[in-house]
Amino acid sequence: MTVEDRRDRVCVIGAGYAGNGAAAALKRSGIAYDQLEATDRIGGNWSHGVYDSTHLISSKTSTQYADHPMPREYPTFPSAAQMLSYLQSYVDRFGLDEHLEFGAEVIRATPLDPRGLEGWEVELASGQVRRYRAVVIANGHYWERNLPTYPGEFTGRQLHSKDYKRPADFDGERVLVVGAGNSASDIAVEASATFGSADISMRRGYWFIPKTIAGVPSSELDRVWMPMALQRIGFKVLLRMSYGDYRRYGLRRPDHALFTRDVTVNSSLMYALQHGRVRPRPEIARFDGTTVTFTDGTTGDYDTVVWATGFRTRFPMLDESMFVWEQGDPLLVEHVLVPRFANIYLWGLVAPRSGAGQIISQGSAFLAEAIEAQRRFDEPLADVLARYRPAQSSMLAGSAELLGRLKLLRLLLRATLAGDDVRTRFHALIPLHHSKEAVLP
Repeated sequence: MTVEDRRDRVCVIGAGYAGNGAAAALKRSGIAYDQLEATDRIGGNWSHGVYDSTHLISSKTSTQYADHPMPREYPTFPSAAQMLSYLQSYVDRFGLDEHLEFGAEVIRATPLDPRGLEGWEVELASGQVRRYRAVVIANGHYWERNLPTYPGEFTGRQLHSKDYKRPADFDGERVLVVGAGNSASDIAVEASATFGSADISMRRGYWFIPKTIAGVPSSELDRVWMPMALQRIGFKVLLRMSYGDYRRYGLRRPDHALFTRDVTVNSSLMYALQHGRVRPRPEIARFDGTTVTFTDGTTGDYDTVVWATGFRTRFPMLDESMFVWEQGDPLLVEHVLVPRFANIYLWGLVAPRSGAGQIISQGSAFLAEAIEAQRRFDEPLADVLARYRPAQSSMLAGSAELLGRLKLLRLLLRATLAGDDVRTRFHALIPLHHSKEAVLP
C-alpha cells in the first residue's frame, strides 16, 4: 500500500456551511490544505438533508458569514435553495474549489502517534492513504438518523425527516409526525396544509419560540451578555406576551428550564394548533398495524409516520473510543478540541441560539491560529486549554458568550505565535475563565 505524505498541509473533511468556513480561514492564513467532500457537491445538509419548503429559522443577518453578506434581495428568512446558492457563491468568491475534491469519502482517520502530535493518516474509500499535519472533521451532525422503537409493528409508510422532501412522500392523507423540533413542526404544518389535518406526537413539554418578537428575529436577540437568571426572566416575559400559556394550544408545559435544551423556533405550528389543523398527541405506547396507541390510551389510524426525532452524533471515520461521551455527545474543549489528542479538530459541533455566521467566521479564524499554535506545544493544545476551560459535551451555546471566549482565546494564540511566554498569558486569563458562566438567549 502506497502512503502519500502530505504533512505539509491540513485535511478538511466536509464542504458544508462549517467546512467551507474553515477552508476559507486556512486559505486566508496561508495554511496549505486539502478539502475532501464525499458527495458530488458543496452544501452538506443544505444540499442533501432538507425538505423543499425549508427556510432558515435564524435571520440572514445572523446566519451569513462575516466576510460575505447575503444578497440584499434575500428575505429575512431565506429558503433552502437560496441558502445553497449563497454557500456556492462563498466557494466561488474565495476560490475554495481550487483545493476541493469531490467524491473523496474518508473512511478512516488515525493518529500517527498515540496523541496525534506527529499528524494523522487518512484513508479514502478509493483506497488512497495520505498523511496530514492535522485533520479538521466537518462532516456535520445531521446525518445518522435517530429512530426510536416502540412495541408492535407499524405497517404503513415510515420515513425520517431527513428523507422527507415534499408532500408527495406521504403515503395517504393520515399523517403522524413524531417529534417536537423545528423539522417536526414544519412537516406537521405542511401535512395539515396538504390534507386538511395532521397529528404530532411529543414525549414531553418543550419550549417553543416565535421566529420574530415585535418584528425582530428571535435570533438577533442574542447580542448582549447578561446573567442566565435575567435572560430567562426576560425571555419568559416575551414568550408570555407572544404565546401565552402553552396549554391553551393543547401542549404540555416544558419539563425543563429554558435554554438547558434546544428550543423550537417556529411560528406556524401554534397557528395550526389554534385552528385545529394540527392535533397534539402524547408519546406513542405501541403500534398495531396502521393503528397507533398513545400513552393516554387514545388511538389513531395513520398511513404515514414521519420520525422527526433528530440525529446521533457520529464520526464514522474515527475510532470513537477516543472520546469521552456524555449523553450521546463527546466531551470537547470549546466545541472543537479533543482532550488527549493533538492536531484533530471537530468543527461545527455547536448549536447556537442564533445564526451561526459569526461563530463560524470567528471560530474558523481561531481554528487556523490553533493549528499553527499547536506546533509550540509538546502536548495537545486541548489539554492546555482544558486546565482553564474544562471540556463539556453540550452543543448548546449563546453566541455572544461564545464569541467573547473566542476573542480571548484568539488573543492568547496570537501571543503564542508571536513567541510570548505562553503559560504567563494563560495564568493572566485564569480569573476570566473562573468567572460564573452565563449563556445568552
